[in-house]
Order: sequence, then C-alpha cells, then structure tokens
Amino acid sequence: MSHSIYDIYHESIPDYVQDIIKTSIFQRLKDVGMNCGMEYTQFKSFKHCLGVSRYDHSMGVALIVYHLTYDKHQTVAALLHDIATPVFAHVIDFMYHDYIQQETTENLTEEMIKNSLELQSIFKRYQINSDKVINYHDYPIADNDTPKLSADRLEYTLSNAVHYQFMTKEDIQNIYKHIKVNDRKDEIIFDDLEIARLFTQVMLKCSLCYTSDENRFSMEYLARLIRLAIDHHVCLYDDLYTTETQVIQKLLNHPQTKDIYENYTHFHKVLRSSFPQTGYLKVNAKKRYINPMVNHQRILDIDQDLHKKVQDYLSNDFERYIKAV
Repeated sequence: MSHSIYDIYHESIPDYVQDIIKTSIFQRLKDVGMNCGMEYTQFKSFKHCLGVSRYDHSMGVALIVYHLTYDKHQTVAALLHDIATPVFAHVIDFMYHDYIQQETTENLTEEMIKNSLELQSIFKRYQINSDKVINYHDYPIADNDTPKLSADRLEYTLSNAVHYQFMTKEDIQNIYKHIKVNDRKDEIIFDDLEIARLFTQVMLKCSLCYTSDENRFSMEYLARLIRLAIDHHVCLYDDLYTTETQVIQKLLNHPQTKDIYENYTHFHKVLRSSFPQTGYLKVNAKKRYINPMVNHQRILDIDQDLHKKVQDYLSNDFERYIKAV
C-alpha cells in the first residue's frame, strides 16, 4: 500500500513547496512516524502504519490549505507545522507528562524555522516572510479550536482512516469532494449531510484508536524508556530531533535499553485490571474529536445517535490499570 495519499488533495504542488520539501530539515520528517511508535509494535490496528510519516501528513495539510486558499504564507505555515516534531512524536509529550494538551512538542518550531539557512534562502527567493509561517495556529483553515474542522484534523483523519483500513483511498477521495470553507473563512465545512455523517463516524473510529488501552500503555512505556535512555546518556535530548531509525539504533546498541525496547516491539495484546498490579499502569490521554458543520449546524446537533457515541467516548475516564504483553 502506498503511504502517500496527499495526491488527492490537489492536482499539483507549488514550486515553493517543492523546494521546501527537499531541505534536510523537512526530509527528516520521512523518518518520524505519524503513530507515535505504535507502528513498531505487533498490535493489529497499526500493522499497516510502518513508514507512514510526518512528511506525508505535512504535505497533505499544506496541499489542503493551498487547495482551499491559494495563499502562500498559509500553505507554508501548514507545511512546516510539524517541523519540530521529535521522534515518536507525542510520546515525548508523555515523557514531559503533557498527556492532555500534547503541545510540548511544538515548542521549537519557530527556532528551527528561523535557524535553517536552507529555509531562509528559499523564503528569500519566493518572498516568504518567516514571521508569517512560524505559527500555523494563526490560520484557522490550517488549525482552529476543537471541535471545528481544520486542514490538520481533516488530513490526519482521512489518512489514518486509510492506514487503519477503515476506508479506501477512493472513499476518502469522495469525502474530500464535499468540503469547502465557510463564509467567515475560519473553518472547513461539508456541503452534504451524509458525507458529514460518514466523516464523523470514521473520525470516531480513529479517535478510539488514538486513546485505546494499547496506544496509551505503549506510549507511556516508550516515554519511560526514552527518559531512561536520556538519564543514562544512551541518547541526548538533541537526538530526539534526529530520526527514529537513529534513536532506535542507539536503544538497541546499549545493554541498559536493548531488552526493554525489544520487549516493546513484541507487544500484541493488553491486559486490564480494576486494581493496581505490578507492571500495570493507569494512563490518561488527549481525546481528539471533530464536530463538523453541515447545513449551518454541527453534525452532532443533527444526528443524536452519533452524539451519544461521541459523548460516550468523551466520558471515558481511563480509570483502569493496563499492561501490554
């Protein structure tokens, strides 16, 4: 299966995007996964996710923004929104105990963009202002407040739906045909009720994966391993901004971390307990969801069955002890 689905978002790639994606700082994202290390486990949900990268996602978000706005600065801000994502992505948020917001991984974005000579040279050539591309939160089509639909949320929902095998590429292509920008230009909306319902259904399936017991335990386990590796000088903080291949090799090359990492790669099922046990963890997580607009209403105000399912998801308190084996 091809990992790249961004070709459905726009028929061509602007020249300035083509130049930016060739830079070393952007090429690094080819080896930073979209699934926070889950692709290295044996869990069935993630077996088709190895190689699905932040590079693909960033390209997708940029092309969606370009398709909807044709604005150069918004497109570049979208393209670079994950440029500072560390290896294993939100695992590093877990390492910093940022379970709910999951935003600590964005802290270096401005610094990395402004310090890249390659990027600054391209910006000069295409008259791109650095200050207008360092924060994609400035552009609501690229990113906006939950539960609105933005290019970022649209892309990771559609691409994950394919890689988790909830939908085919043709299915998401059909969904994509029915998006547009609202009159205030601060949100992506749908022009068809059934498509909005279909999208919200698959969004919920993806969200349940992001916060599954398998996902939460594995991310916490890997976060503790990375913390151990840093504390024992197996790797440095700077290594978090290299590639997953490089960091995994360091973990495997050191006797203190080798067995722990290899154990992680064998995870295939989760055990659950209502009380504390050795090796079991209680782990919280950010609950991602989208409530898109269609026909001047939010879908969850229209579809009561979907509303109940989303509320059930949001009310999960994760008050259980879990362990992967």
